[in-house]
Amino acid sequence: MLSEDQAARLRPPAPDDAAQPVEVGDADRALLAALAVDGRAGHAELARATGWSESTVRRRAEALRGAGVLQYQVDIEPARLSFHAEARLWTSVRPSALQDVASAMAAHPEVSFVALTTGPTNLVAVVNCRDTEDLARYLTERVAPLDGIATMETAPVIRTVKRAGPPLRL
Repeated sequence: MLSEDQAARLRPPAPDDAAQPVEVGDADRALLAALAVDGRAGHAELARATGWSESTVRRRAEALRGAGVLQYQVDIEPARLSFHAEARLWTSVRPSALQDVASAMAAHPEVSFVALTTGPTNLVAVVNCRDTEDLARYLTERVAPLDGIATMETAPVIRTVKRAGPPLRL
């Protein structure tokens, strides 16, 4: 896990509410499309995709990022980081405890995603653990004591067919 200082350095500055609204034009769409194919594309590659100079690409990408239009997300296969037990937790939580349970789970380093949902369950979480013993320990020692959980279905991920973006090549 990153320290708060490390995470803060990776966050873009908050959008400036006083700034002029950003209009997204055709060239911006070309920039965004190129980034959607490869978010690691360099300024030279993006310049070719847009017909802009590298310095214009750099300025425009920063303007779009500063306005909150463009955001970068990194999705790394957990096994590449030695997490070999990935699971989805479908949880039914008493409504009066939902926010507390969601906040507690969001603070767990094993949890990479938490969302309130509707349907038979009202909270879903994505959990990444080193191995199945670590997952069992997480469920029995970290999740079980959380007050308000009525039921939980643990769905281990057998095989991921697709993740966000193109496959990572290391």
